[in-house]
Amino acid sequence: MTDDDLSYLDDIESLEILEIIERRKRSVHPDRANDLDCMDNVSFRSRYRLNKDTAESLIQMLDDTFSAPSEKNYALSSTEKVLIALRYYATGSFQLVLGDLAKVSQSSASRAINDVSKALASLRPNYIRLPQTGLELRQVSQEFYRNSGFPAVYGAIDCSHIPIINPGGDLAEVFRCRKGYFSLNVQTISDASLRIRDIVACWPGSTHDSTVFDNSHLRAVLENEVPPEYHLVGDNGYACRSYLLTPFLDPSTPQEIRYNVAHKAARNVVERQYGIMKRRFACLATSLRCSLQNAMTVIVAITVLHNIALQMDDVFEEIIEEEDDEGNTPTVANHADGLAKRNALLSTFFNN
Repeated sequence: MTDDDLSYLDDIESLEILEIIERRKRSVHPDRANDLDCMDNVSFRSRYRLNKDTAESLIQMLDDTFSAPSEKNYALSSTEKVLIALRYYATGSFQLVLGDLAKVSQSSASRAINDVSKALASLRPNYIRLPQTGLELRQVSQEFYRNSGFPAVYGAIDCSHIPIINPGGDLAEVFRCRKGYFSLNVQTISDASLRIRDIVACWPGSTHDSTVFDNSHLRAVLENEVPPEYHLVGDNGYACRSYLLTPFLDPSTPQEIRYNVAHKAARNVVERQYGIMKRRFACLATSLRCSLQNAMTVIVAITVLHNIALQMDDVFEEIIEEEDDEGNTPTVANHADGLAKRNALLSTFFNN
């Protein structure tokens, strides 16, 4: 056999080896479809709860935060990571199911969700901000007044329970809310356009709403930075203060009734905001099946995503949560300055 013959056989053997490797690649790492390419907007939205344009913008926004995919280990692309995370937010499905849908392992799906959630949460300073300048304060309060007739509103405050799995450990029962399931008691501030202006997502489910507020940075901001004519509106789970006005428990005059009607209309935005978020991102309405720290990150990530969607006019059908006043009778005394301010508003704005 000549040297040329040996060279030819070596070439054939090399080609066969390459073909075997390619077959193994195809069998272990099947082609993963990109739903942005193969679905129309209606089909895509029904599965991901966002328009395709919003998802594409999100991918571009987050692309730089992910490391470049490696051909050696078949790392997921930015598009694949974002779509897996969005599917999780939209459905709350088990990660194994999400992995099967995306043709990746459960561990890859889990890493994708964590990577995207951390990337979104890191954008919080850009998308979740309290009104700061005089112009912002006037714009926010004027929009509240146009919609509700309640003056000088800085934002609407409320808490909502986000179910989680049993976090384990000696303090697990602290996370059990009064309805019997494990949760995080999440506080948000909403403006009149349903944008989230502030979020606290670290308190166990057994914590009362007023405790979350009393220990928040927001309280210090209101006491030290916000002009005294402005205030939050909240339900009777909070004590009435000069910077957080609550409704009359038992309105007995026409003025008090008018005040309560306007107050409820102003406060309603935060209830609507929670309703939209839980309907759009169903993982918030089912138990977040991840570690406690990851659950907190997912919640913050979704609030950022909520604001991004609003900014892109990507609206979603509303569902308003029933008001739950159970356990919301104030556990601390109303403040004299809060009662004085409420009475001053009563005589100035609700007397006729």
